[in-house]
Amino acid sequence: MAERIRPVPAVSENKDFRAVEAFYRSIEALLKMVGSTTTDTGSIASGALAEVTITVNGARPDMGQTVQVGLPSAMSTGLVPWANVTDDDTVILYLYNRTGSPIAPGSQTYYVRVMP
Repeated sequence: MAERIRPVPAVSENKDFRAVEAFYRSIEALLKMVGSTTTDTGSIASGALAEVTITVNGARPDMGQTVQVGLPSAMSTGLVPWANVTDDDTVILYLYNRTGSPIAPGSQTYYVRVMP
């Protein structure tokens, strides 16, 4: 199940440094599960998928975790990206070629963040 963060400190807690610190620490913990890899997927045929494996410590399959994908600025508009947690500490980024011709993205760096 997705992990809930601590609620924002109430007005009465704003001067309680412990409540504010606990809130910011819970946010920080959520943002730590990140990973990246640089790879060349080769040519992706029309209608085909390329898979990029990225290690993210703390990622767990079937736990309702959301995966955010960070793409390179030179990403082809013909590729449709999505990612999911497939195994412990493993995220697979899929690149689907929706065009009618092959696409060779070359060496690119891909980033993911898993939100518990």
